[in-house]
This record gives sequence, C-alpha cells and structure tokens, in this order.
Amino acid sequence: MIVFVIVCSIILIWILERLSRRDDLRHLHVTFRTDMDLVEPGEALTLRYTVYNTSPFPLLYVGLGLQLDDAVDVAEETPARLLTRNFTGTQLEHRFWLLPHRRFSGRVRLTLKRRGLVDLGKCYLETGDLLGLKPVIRSRDIGIRVICTCRRCQEEDLRPLGGLLGEVSVPRFIHEDPSMVTGYREYPGREPMKQISWLQTARAGQLMVRQFDHTVDRNVTVVVNMEAAHRRIMEQCLRLTRTVCEQLEDRHVPYAVYSNGDLRNLEEGLGRGHLFFLLRRIGLSAPTGYQGFPELVDYCLARRRTGSSYIVVTPALSETGEAALERLRRSTDMEVCVLNGEEKGA
Repeated sequence: MIVFVIVCSIILIWILERLSRRDDLRHLHVTFRTDMDLVEPGEALTLRYTVYNTSPFPLLYVGLGLQLDDAVDVAEETPARLLTRNFTGTQLEHRFWLLPHRRFSGRVRLTLKRRGLVDLGKCYLETGDLLGLKPVIRSRDIGIRVICTCRRCQEEDLRPLGGLLGEVSVPRFIHEDPSMVTGYREYPGREPMKQISWLQTARAGQLMVRQFDHTVDRNVTVVVNMEAAHRRIMEQCLRLTRTVCEQLEDRHVPYAVYSNGDLRNLEEGLGRGHLFFLLRRIGLSAPTGYQGFPELVDYCLARRRTGSSYIVVTPALSETGEAALERLRRSTDMEVCVLNGEEKGA
C-alpha cells in the first residue's frame, strides 16, 4: 500500500511537472504605467507595474527584473535590498509566487538625470517548472517613454528682464502703456508733449504723436535664436526660454514663441496647456537650428502685432545677427530685452 501511494505521488508530480513546463510564460503577463509623462531633471515620477498569472496552476517562483536606462535613477525611498547597481546601470528585482488568476503589484519612484526623450529601460520575467528544474526567462522593453524638459534658470540669470513688462503697474493718468500704441499721426498741438514719438518724428521729418487703443492687451513675442552654438550654450538658451515663459504665465501676459530651429513656433496663447506644449517641445529639442537669425527677425516683423514687445533669447550674435537685432529694435518703441545664453554656465 505504501509503495502504491509513493508510486502514485511520483506519477502525479511527474504529470504536474510536465504540465508546468508546457505553460512556460504564456500565462504570465506584466503591465506598466506612469503617473506623469513630462518631468524636469530630478523631479520624481511613479512607475507602477502589475504581474498577472492567468494560469490554472500556481507559480511557485516568479522573478521580475527592471533594467533601467542610464538616464534614470531610483529615488532613495526604494529599499536597498531590491536594487543592484553595476556597470550596466541600475536593476530592480522582485521575487515572489502567484496563485492561479492572481496578481502582484508594485511601484518605484524614479527621477531622470537629463533633458530629452527617455526610454525607461527593459524588464525581465522569470519563472520555472514545478520543481524548479527548467527556468524560463523572457525580456522586453518597458515600453514607456518620458519627456524630460529643462530646469528653470536662477533668478539672477534674468536680471536683464527686469522692468520690461513692468514690475509695478503704472497708473494710466501718469504714463500711458506703450503696449497700447496702435499707430502714429501728425502732432496737432493739443496732446501733451510726452505723447510725441521722437523716433517716428525723426523718420517723418515732422512731429508725430502716438495713437493709443486702451482695449489692446499686452502681448509678448519670445524670439529664440537656435543657430549653431556649443551644446552648453543652447541648453542655457532653452532654460532661459522656459523661465521667461513661466514668468509671463505668472503675470498673465499672452505670449508667442518663434524660433529658427526644432523648437518651432508657438502662436500666441496663455494657460497651462499652452505652457505644457512648449515644455514638451523643449524636452524633445535636439537642439538644432534650421535658418539664420536674420530670417527669424524677418518672420517676426511680418507677423508683428500692435503693442507687441520682444524678448530675444540667443547665443552671441555675429555682425549680421546684430544688424538683424537692430532692425527688430527699430520696429518698436518698446525696449527689446535680450537674454544671452553665454552669460551663465549650463
């Protein structure tokens, strides 16, 4: 009787072993998702993963490994026992078992080290037969890409910006807002002399005064010059662009962004969605320029709106670029703010 029981047990174990080998990884699935798809360097995002066992048999051993890209780092709150760091990068490993039709879920906090489009890495699933004699491993991409935009600049990098849009509102009865100028006309002798535009007077050869439309909103055109320059300088230009646009958002000033590179053009707008679209383009930028700064200035002048002021973000300009900048200055009575990407290190 004992011999019969032993023989039956061996046969049953052999059958289960064969069945478990036949299943392999067909009934083991893993899914991933993140809580954000746009971050800045050092900003933490959460990667959630779930492993499903759709088999009618229990899986006594399951291994899940994450091989993270070298641009990805793991936040300090992750238990050290789950991490392995070597020359290939950072690995996160889980070992567990799963009952039939059950799942295992976990999460890890990640940060990205640099700007760009980052593929989070690969995952490895491992399981084995009932007796652990024939392990099976399958690998695939995590399949999630996250855009990492640039950091903001420090406030001292933006000193040239101060006062362009007015740190303090000036009462209209003291000074008219230059952004509300709609045109010029001959001086009839009735307006106060402070309304005279001396630049237009010099051009026309007679006294010219400004015409104001108080229904006109302030608006700003951010001009980003992406002509070939050192990568460090271009990264600083992207940071300046982000910081300027966020300050305009804080002041509720509509803005457009025109560039001569892969940052492309963003028509005038305001709001969270408008800024998100810009941050996404900054994160995806190579950065690469497609045409010269003079052509960019021509484009801006062709699309100039009444009352628009300019903020120019640029590397050091050549003589041709300086001449184009001077043309932009002559096109408006307002001060053109120039932010140089070479003044601060990256």
